[in-house]
Amino acid sequence: MVELELKGERQTLPMSMVRNLAVDPDRSVRAAAYHAELQAWERHAMPIASALNSIKGETNLLTRRRKWRDPLEASLFRNAIDEAVLDAMMTAAHESFPHFRRYLHAKARALGIERCAWYDLFAPVGKDAKRWEYDEAKQFIIEQFATYSQKMSDFARRAFEENWIDAPPMPGKRDGAFCMRLRKDESRILTNYKPSFNGLSTLAHELGHAYHNLCLANRTYLQRFTPMTLAETASIFCETIVRNAALQNATPEEQIAILEASLQGSCQVVVDITSRFLFEKAVFERRNERELSVSELCALMREAQEQTYGDGLDPQSLHPYMWCAKPHYYGSAFYNYPYMFGLLFGLGLYALYLDDPDGFRARYDDLLSSTGMADAPTLAEQFGFDIRKPDFWRNSLEVIRQDVERFEALVQGA
Repeated sequence: MVELELKGERQTLPMSMVRNLAVDPDRSVRAAAYHAELQAWERHAMPIASALNSIKGETNLLTRRRKWRDPLEASLFRNAIDEAVLDAMMTAAHESFPHFRRYLHAKARALGIERCAWYDLFAPVGKDAKRWEYDEAKQFIIEQFATYSQKMSDFARRAFEENWIDAPPMPGKRDGAFCMRLRKDESRILTNYKPSFNGLSTLAHELGHAYHNLCLANRTYLQRFTPMTLAETASIFCETIVRNAALQNATPEEQIAILEASLQGSCQVVVDITSRFLFEKAVFERRNERELSVSELCALMREAQEQTYGDGLDPQSLHPYMWCAKPHYYGSAFYNYPYMFGLLFGLGLYALYLDDPDGFRARYDDLLSSTGMADAPTLAEQFGFDIRKPDFWRNSLEVIRQDVERFEALVQGA
């Protein structure tokens, strides 16, 4: 439990509720929650650091016994990519950081502040005034999927008509969204639909997963297994189709809200994920020599955030205890870069679709049906592009850069 003062009232809240205050529209509330969170992590940091040292030490030991060069090499194998792919993606990601800093500067202007602090990363910007009722969202998705292919549109219609989607929030239902293959070409989707653009976007994203399952339906059980790096391929693609269509008819304020939601997520997946990757890589390297203290772990985390966020955030208000807050450090090694791969691979495919729509349609379903049959570089080569070169990833990030420019112009106009 975390003690904090909100608007003059002392409260004791679970850590999850304190962290959820990061989206509060009142900056003083966000700041109070941020400082209370850091103080709470500081009080409990010693046993958490002990756990992290033990887990990373064990991983290093198992890595040596299994004859891997290091934990990263083992992780790359599990995720069906190689070091050349990771290096190419990371090169392009680092090149894109100035664009994300431009986004954060524009967000600061929209919030009326000089520079964003850590507790402003999730601050709401713009007004998502349009209510997307479920039936309207359903029809919109069916129509927009049809702009890509009738097969995708008919599939979405079938999912809705056959009630594959558990949509309404209700007591006892867990939050979030999830898609699971059920049998043959059928999937089931759990979501908690809210009548907003985010609700619409999440629905399109999960239907993308279901479409991927459709394309895998005729494969054997082993051939259907898809590594984490490729699991978001169709979901990001479908989400992007719907987002770009929604932007076309939105008011300037609604466009700001839609772009903010998208850029906020992309910033987390590209910039923050890179900071987590750099931190974990450094921890593994140093843990080979000895255990790390709380202050050393905080210093590594702060250094990684400074390298990635740069002048986009106030350097006096970073999050040195993020290693306490993220549970993935205590499970699988490098449970971070596959998220970036998934986003950028999906966006890169969308960029290829815009460049050659007919040629792309002819091959896309074959790629989705093969995600469990070859590693990612081989699949990409069969599809006609090279993910071992930074250019593919630069094209992916160009989609985000264009959104940053549009966001800046809208904020300036507002």
